[in-house]
Amino acid sequence: MARRTWYRLDNIGKFYSSQAGRSSQTVFRYSAELADDIDPDILQHALDHAIAQFPSFNVHLLNGMFWHYLEQSDGRPLVEPEHLPICSRLHYGPKSMLFRVSYFRSRVNLEVSHIISDGRGAINLFKSLLHAYIAERYDVPGVPSDYDGSDSDKAENSFDKYYEKDKAGAAPGTKIYRMAGPIDRAAPTFMEYHVSASKVLGAAHQCGVSLTSYLIAAILCAIRDVMPSRARNRAIRVDIPVDLRAFFRSETVRNFYGMTYVAYTPAEIEADEDSAKTSATSPDAAGDGQQSAARTAHGNGMGRLLTDEPLADIARQVQEQLGHATSRERVESHMNRMIALEKNPVLRLAPSPAKDWVLELARFIADRETTTTVSNLGRITLDERLARHVRSVSFLTTPASLNFTVCSFGDDLSIGISTIYHDLNVIKNLCRILAAQGISGRMNIAGVHVEKGESA
Repeated sequence: MARRTWYRLDNIGKFYSSQAGRSSQTVFRYSAELADDIDPDILQHALDHAIAQFPSFNVHLLNGMFWHYLEQSDGRPLVEPEHLPICSRLHYGPKSMLFRVSYFRSRVNLEVSHIISDGRGAINLFKSLLHAYIAERYDVPGVPSDYDGSDSDKAENSFDKYYEKDKAGAAPGTKIYRMAGPIDRAAPTFMEYHVSASKVLGAAHQCGVSLTSYLIAAILCAIRDVMPSRARNRAIRVDIPVDLRAFFRSETVRNFYGMTYVAYTPAEIEADEDSAKTSATSPDAAGDGQQSAARTAHGNGMGRLLTDEPLADIARQVQEQLGHATSRERVESHMNRMIALEKNPVLRLAPSPAKDWVLELARFIADRETTTTVSNLGRITLDERLARHVRSVSFLTTPASLNFTVCSFGDDLSIGISTIYHDLNVIKNLCRILAAQGISGRMNIAGVHVEKGESA
């Protein structure tokens, strides 16, 4: 019998493989809302086609003495009606498939374990799935694939290819704000907030910043408005995944991203009485009108009216930070620091269970050093002959605490929200902040649509 193809785990895959077999596993999910209800037989044909194009997704995770590894599966992945909670775990044992395709009414879902790919890599599989399905379902022949990488490009471990030991920088340290309150890791809340991409982009341009900077600033304001006064000397840190394919020549569909961050410590500015009265409801307001109200501070025997910094000012600070945070030097430093842990001589000689413990501890420490995560995949495009049959595309991920994922398709901007916290005031604040800018939308919570207007 021919020997099966096997793959070494990439750097990120090794970190996430430490979760294998546990109830809590990091899974991300693409969903597309199509024009008509899904035809399961055609979707199965489409999956067969997509996996033939990207076979490195059809693998099992196996245990080695020193590292876990991936082995090519000869099983046929099958589509299934959606019946599990969003981002349910994928790895149960050595025969588990590490991705899942499901459908519900007009929606098709692809869920992928972070062990085998990241969001930017898996979008190629998802687009191939949509391409094949729409081409057969709506008789749209002759549309070429927009991925032109070779088989070796698809399965490349780009972390190993571009690792440079001498460029592993030290991690900065500061006091980070962590949200408090009851949590439920076993049953997180998932939401999609759909708004107009052009309206958000217009509001961002009015501030002189990018859409990403604007959304991060709005999230910072939403978190700031729930912070207790005693915690306002701590920084709200937003971790941001950065696609390393943008810096290196890589077409891999496996994990290949680094992390950077921006941080904001809430500050107050002096306000006169007239501006204080309107600070909570102005288009530049920072919050929902409760925590954003002006406060009186006394110094030198005189009272001063103080108010929170407006959204536009914070957005410009974020834009400036992002310029440095996403530089090749900083992203490369973080990438090499991650790989340096994996290549530590002591860790390399340790048996696989010991490695799992160390890597899980490293992930736990990293999670404790951030307030939230914002991942913006940007615009998702399809050939216009295919795109006319797609209403929207969404992206979600298993939360470590509070996670935001952003993508757009046409004029639909989907803000994915996943949280382990019972308290949803940050999300309510974010909706109110955007509504104050004239950006209203619809909220999808576990399949239940709730209209959110300016009164949200």
